[in-house]
Amino acid sequence: MNTLSNLNFMKKYYRLFTFLILFPFSIVCAQSGKVLVEDHFDENERGWNLGSDHDVVRKIEGGKFILECKKYLSTKGGYWIKVPDLKLPGNNFSISITTHWIKNMKTDDTYSPYGIIIGDYYFLIYGDGNRRLLKYNSIEKKHETIVDWGENSAIKTRDLGDNKLEILYKDGKAAFYANGEMLFKKEITITEGISAKLYIENSEMVSFDDLLVKIL
Repeated sequence: MNTLSNLNFMKKYYRLFTFLILFPFSIVCAQSGKVLVEDHFDENERGWNLGSDHDVVRKIEGGKFILECKKYLSTKGGYWIKVPDLKLPGNNFSISITTHWIKNMKTDDTYSPYGIIIGDYYFLIYGDGNRRLLKYNSIEKKHETIVDWGENSAIKTRDLGDNKLEILYKDGKAAFYANGEMLFKKEITITEGISAKLYIENSEMVSFDDLLVKIL
């Protein structure tokens, strides 16, 4: 093989080597930022389960998805609704939603939680500015406290404004935010293919808006 042929061979080999190295990276880059779900609740295009029963009222009104829990009428507890047509990846994703506390039926100035469920983890806030992280133990059928109660100034209380909740899950760690401020960061385990749920408890009435789920 002469010098020119050898040079051309090396160029072709280098281009092939570069392609094989960069191709998986290009796939990752193409996926990064991909939107899995975006819903502003102008209409019920995603097919949310709307209506009312003895436990909850579910409705889209004024560009908001509104949940009103009625568990206080019979037994204490909460209600969740799954995000339609969503399967989360096993890593590197974010989910955010804007919430607004409307009212509850309590008369003792206490509040029940609302927020987001991912897998077995409950990212919750309260009308008085508290926040909490729970994990459901499916074997013992009980909730375990990961981060206990604690007020945080980033959370707007009662009906004084919106609270944007966000979870960033990357490399086995989840960072939980309220209005752009990190509340806590924990190692958690998320199973690929699960969905996310909106959660509300007891007699709380809360609106949800601007749901966004994307790959990081």
